[in-house]
Amino acid sequence: MSLASLFVICRFVHFVSVMQLFGACVFTRLLSPEVFTSILARKNQTLITTSAVVSAFSAFVMLAIQAGVMGNGWPDTINLNVWMLVLTTTFGDVWRWHMLMAVFALLLVLIDGLPGRYLLLILLSIGLLIGQALIGHAAMLEGSLGVLQRTNHAIHLLSAGYWFGSLIPLMTCMTFTHQPATRPAAILTLLRFSTYGHIAVALVILTGVINSAFILQRWPANMHSTYELLLVCKVLLVALMVLIAVYNRYRLVPKLAMHTQLAQKRMMVICWAEFGLALLVIALVSLFATLSPN
Repeated sequence: MSLASLFVICRFVHFVSVMQLFGACVFTRLLSPEVFTSILARKNQTLITTSAVVSAFSAFVMLAIQAGVMGNGWPDTINLNVWMLVLTTTFGDVWRWHMLMAVFALLLVLIDGLPGRYLLLILLSIGLLIGQALIGHAAMLEGSLGVLQRTNHAIHLLSAGYWFGSLIPLMTCMTFTHQPATRPAAILTLLRFSTYGHIAVALVILTGVINSAFILQRWPANMHSTYELLLVCKVLLVALMVLIAVYNRYRLVPKLAMHTQLAQKRMMVICWAEFGLALLVIALVSLFATLSPN
């Protein structure tokens, strides 16, 4: 496998883990009532811990791959001198802080019982997502337009992270709607997710359009361009996800409130389908983010 291909895979894994960490912590700490937070935290602890471990590990692997790309191939992926040279580049200026935040997030996850650790994890995962907006195509412009482009992309990543990262905790939360003691809190958490989900989906679409306009400065109509072809595929997948989310919210959620088990089973299936589509979208982004838009 080439270093370029490995970088795409590692970028995909890193994106998924960071978004999952952000969404799971937001869902667990900010969306749930205080009495329900500890219950959700225990249920999602493995997911949060795994996300933190993978995000920290993949951050260092991405640095190693960059060292190999900038140096003389595979041998330089473990050459610490080349690592230090990479950290002096524009990428390195961002990535040294990125790795530091990923390590701190992992340490917070491993320190059980630390007061306010979920809020700290949310702040660190926000920083990790914003860091992705400071490199690559999102950082191609300078001056005030560059600031606007980076800000727009950061909002895009945070909105997408909320949407994608909340899907598994959402399905976990649905299992508590059958228990009388936790049902009211679980329903309230689901409703809060849905309310803010409307905003997140709208922001994903709006900022995605703006980001494409910044990068391409035209409508993506050239199907001979691999970048534009993959971008269009991403748009179609996101459109399908939006349709699924709308069906979920306005057809199944009302039935869920009426104790309909069939509605919950359908909702679980649809959430897994949406999760799968989201993985495809992130995979496409991880690929065409390494390609030239021209």
